[in-house]
Amino acid sequence: MVNKGRHEGWIRDVLQINRKVREMEKMLPKERKMTPVDTSKMYSEIITLLDHSMDDIEAYVPPEVINKMCKKSLAVDTTATIHTKETRSDSKVEQGKKGTIHRHSAVKQGEEASAQHGNIIFVPEKICDLAVDFAINQISRDIENPEVLRIGISGRDAIRVTSQLKNLPQIRKMFNVVVQVRASSYSTIADIEKHIAAQSGNSTLSRQEKAHRRMTVDLEIRMEDHLLSWKLFCMNVGKVVRSSHIQGVAIDVVERCCGHLLAIVLMGRALKEVNDVSIWKHASHALCVCPTSQMKDSILFNALAFICEQLGSKTNCVKHCALNMDKEGMDKVHLIQRWIKDGLIGTVGEGEVIVEDLLNAFLLESSQNGVSVRMRDEIREELGNLFGPKLNPPVLNLGGKGLTMPPNDEAWEEAGCELFMKVPPEVGELSNLEVLDFEGTEIISLPMDVGKLSKLTCLKLSFYGEDKDERKNNRSTTIIPHNVIGKLLQLEELSIDVNPDDERWNGTVKNIIKEVCSLKELKVLKLYLPEIVLLNDFMWNEIPFLSLSRFSFMVGGHLKRIISRLPRETTFEFKKQKRCLKYVNGEDIPVEIKEVLQHATALFLDRHLTLTKLSEFGIENMKKLEVCVLGECKEIQTLVDGAEINKQEDNARDVNEDTVLGSLQYLSIHYMKNLRSFWKGPVQKGCLSSLKSLALHTCPQLTTIFTLDLLENLNILEELVIENCPKIISLVTHELPAEEIQLCSIDHLPKLKKISLHYMHELISISSGLCIAPKVEWMSFYGCPNLKTLSPMDVSSSNLKGIIGEVDWWNELTWNVQKENLDSIFVPVKGVTELMNQIAEIGDQLQH
Repeated sequence: MVNKGRHEGWIRDVLQINRKVREMEKMLPKERKMTPVDTSKMYSEIITLLDHSMDDIEAYVPPEVINKMCKKSLAVDTTATIHTKETRSDSKVEQGKKGTIHRHSAVKQGEEASAQHGNIIFVPEKICDLAVDFAINQISRDIENPEVLRIGISGRDAIRVTSQLKNLPQIRKMFNVVVQVRASSYSTIADIEKHIAAQSGNSTLSRQEKAHRRMTVDLEIRMEDHLLSWKLFCMNVGKVVRSSHIQGVAIDVVERCCGHLLAIVLMGRALKEVNDVSIWKHASHALCVCPTSQMKDSILFNALAFICEQLGSKTNCVKHCALNMDKEGMDKVHLIQRWIKDGLIGTVGEGEVIVEDLLNAFLLESSQNGVSVRMRDEIREELGNLFGPKLNPPVLNLGGKGLTMPPNDEAWEEAGCELFMKVPPEVGELSNLEVLDFEGTEIISLPMDVGKLSKLTCLKLSFYGEDKDERKNNRSTTIIPHNVIGKLLQLEELSIDVNPDDERWNGTVKNIIKEVCSLKELKVLKLYLPEIVLLNDFMWNEIPFLSLSRFSFMVGGHLKRIISRLPRETTFEFKKQKRCLKYVNGEDIPVEIKEVLQHATALFLDRHLTLTKLSEFGIENMKKLEVCVLGECKEIQTLVDGAEINKQEDNARDVNEDTVLGSLQYLSIHYMKNLRSFWKGPVQKGCLSSLKSLALHTCPQLTTIFTLDLLENLNILEELVIENCPKIISLVTHELPAEEIQLCSIDHLPKLKKISLHYMHELISISSGLCIAPKVEWMSFYGCPNLKTLSPMDVSSSNLKGIIGEVDWWNELTWNVQKENLDSIFVPVKGVTELMNQIAEIGDQLQH
């Protein structure tokens, strides 16, 4: 279980059940077996203990799987036993004889097969590794429980679990003596006992210890059960997981679910029959988005966010269920009628199809023989976090109460809340109002009376609400009435945020632009422009971009997304810039975009369809860029072609060589499936010389990052993140002979503090022998199986505070430096969630 408290609750129940069983066994004479009455009583008490917990899995784990697991518990086959609490100074790790038998009976190449529903489910080696990690995590938790005296480990890889467990710092700290014995090497039990006694420093084992060895275990760890995540996922996702190009990503999805069975089922059903590998990669990425404070269950939250994104317009029906459905559920017919009444659907037939789709997606469950449907509490709770204030309205509704002072705490707590969606016309009577901020709300429209606020200097609007009555009656609505903005002559700041799916904005925006052009005091402007041609209206009216101290334009046919595929910190970095241009779903290189780009300090190029190089926008147009984010531009092959820059300089002598992206400080590149190189051709002096942060995410064809010439320019780079770039062999590409490398005394990347290299399967070297990052403080490695050596050139920094990575990878490294000096700063991680949390903590430390 992901939740620690719920996991501990399960363990307490298991231990209590054990006590109940043992008490009943003591009460019965040895010669008499348990009667049906005895069995029934014991069964009833066990069910009472687990009744509150079994619902967690019964709904989404097939009954035949649960039955199979229960049958196994009646015939325990323990291959390894950990005695945890006999004496703290003389605790053992013992191996049963059967461990070797099970180890060698595994299917060739680590693939295990089991029959489920008549299908064979193959278990890849990486999933077996994951099961071992799950087992170690569970034991690491439960071994600290003083009531757990003996832990049994059964099934495949039991020996592997105890081998890794005994080397954990936590275990070494907890016990004075840890002994591992391969029982198959000895002919008798007496020989085994002698070996344990010798290893632990005792001449013989005490009678108490021998008695304990014959007793049953308090807690059994069954390796087969830790494979349940993969098997459950395969059952729900179907045959598509057998595809060679899908299976690797499928393993990542399961790993990032971290054993969360409900998330496993939801993701499996969402990806059923999906053959597009990019969607699978998006799913994998969505699961490891860094959690925020309001999330109680970040894995489930991320899974639901991905699923809702795939549902499209059906998401409105999901939101409706989360908001309006009682815990007990709702009659299916009544639910569909509510959807029709609220304008979400048009016909009963359409509603029946959607209900069936949501049942198949496991977002709803059928009850009362199919008459009613309900939503699980944990799904409802995380949907509340996903949809935000829609389900948790923050506005206190005490309008018209004659309030002269803020309500006391009791009044706030008892007051009924209502989402703020409509602005009353009385707002126009606030004649001295200077700031009107509706940012983050879901208002439907602005009343004409706002035009009376002649002293208004700041107006922030957020139109994300939807008036169901207006939609139902097919009335023509306007977001902002004509000439309201034009009357606000003192306005210095205007921000209008709209739902890109709201067609009313398309009929409003042209008039808004004309009115904005008459505001002579305007210094800050934020607008969404669905068509590029609308930029001409600004230029035709001679709006001086230079007179705007801040602007943010999103241009192009934007498709709304429930979650972003970009890391949160990337979005934040872009939005905090002064002059932002986001160009979405573009084609070619429009002149209008070039014009705005000349004044922009931040560019977000999202899903451009034809661009092959960023430099096609014209280097002269990007002189002021400080932040650049590129995402899903499928034709881009390189960032800049140096040969073309030289040609431009020959044709235009006023282009200075030191201005090629010379102001750029933050560069983040994502999901670029055809990107081959970071920079192509010759590198001019000063190019990228201001760059502080570089991130490359999911670029499957990328082979070249840094050349020697480029390294010489990156003297203030502080952070480097490279993820999911499988063809990278080394971060540095050069052809220097070994003798020249040895003579090279230059420390490249002198200010680099943080290096993150994740999921780089072909990486074999960090720097190709060059000395880089002499002041690095943090390094993290994950999913880099071929990086088997760290040299002094790679870890030469005396400032190094930590190296994050997998324990197995760390233990198998070969070293050209003293490893002992680095063991103390090694930070082991067992999965993606731990990795993300560690990196987030490091980011906070570096900022402070």
